Amino acid sequence: MRVLLLGFGKIAYMPYMNLYLDALRDKENVTIELIYWDRDGKPDAEVPGQISKAYKFVAHLEEQLPFQKKLKFFARYRAFALKVLKKNRYDRIIVLHTTPGLTLLDYLHWHYKGRYVLDFRDVSYEYIPVYRKLVAGLSRDAAFTLVSSNAFRKFLPSQGRVYTVHNYLEDSLNHTGLRSKTPRERDLIRVSFWGLVRQLDVNKAVINALGNDSRFELHYYGRMQQDGRDMEAYARNQGYRNVFFHGAYMPEDRYEFAAETDLIHNVYNLAYTMKNAMGNKYYDGIIFEIPQICTEGSHMGDVITEKQLGISVDLGDARLADRLWNYYQGLDWHAFQENCRIARENVLSEQAETKGRLLKFFD
Repeated sequence: MRVLLLGFGKIAYMPYMNLYLDALRDKENVTIELIYWDRDGKPDAEVPGQISKAYKFVAHLEEQLPFQKKLKFFARYRAFALKVLKKNRYDRIIVLHTTPGLTLLDYLHWHYKGRYVLDFRDVSYEYIPVYRKLVAGLSRDAAFTLVSSNAFRKFLPSQGRVYTVHNYLEDSLNHTGLRSKTPRERDLIRVSFWGLVRQLDVNKAVINALGNDSRFELHYYGRMQQDGRDMEAYARNQGYRNVFFHGAYMPEDRYEFAAETDLIHNVYNLAYTMKNAMGNKYYDGIIFEIPQICTEGSHMGDVITEKQLGISVDLGDARLADRLWNYYQGLDWHAFQENCRIARENVLSEQAETKGRLLKFFD
């Protein structure tokens, strides 16, 4: 069997493809190939050893560009991917995001209907009615669709062939309870963000709330494009000496800075693209046992509040720093760790069911 992973980003930013590599690990006579996109020319993670051939599309793309200006890059990606698809015959395709699937919607419909899985990883342009309709068509043609957030189900035409996939790295489970192994009592609370550093408006509010407050340090780890650069300049110009930017990291680097983190900054705005998401840091929180800060009114905020895994905040709250301080100091750590354990077990149970579906798909 020949399988193609149809990616739309750098290898380091597609850790979710490990779900499929793990599902195929013990399959005999399977060849796995990958299409991925180098968007910034900076160092990337190595191609996983299971992948026999990787096709790298190279084009610099700033994430903050308006959708219309991205279209020419999507067209170039389509041409690149079509060349690979026409040259090779694949038995199965894993579409690792809705956007690459839509660039090849017609080709997948005519040549791979029922033979690909759609991985609905993020909401992007579903607020555009035509785009949302095309995503529905992409899902209908798939063997089934995996959603990384149950809130994404409302964008899809059929609940019957939609399953939940949880966005964590398997290796993270080897570091379960990482933060619980060192003392929790802190005179200075370390708040850490990791991922693509963006959303200037949100982070200005967080930086202003915690900047030069002697009770906190605020750390940002991750790739920085224009938003991140503006954010760093803002913190510097404001004279905030307790706000730090560390730049890009590899997935395994998380273990080092997570071990020193007291609260995970998992706050995003309530824009259409983020309100419904379940981010990677949610899983890092329940695996490493670190409470997290989320946005009131977001899907993640609702989940962590219900499961008592963190605190949901309003960025307009003038007493935000006090709320975070009081929350942290008042935590019952035994109860918190038990909540993390229960959340992990639920995630692993659902993930096992999803992996079973995948194994049948690859038969």
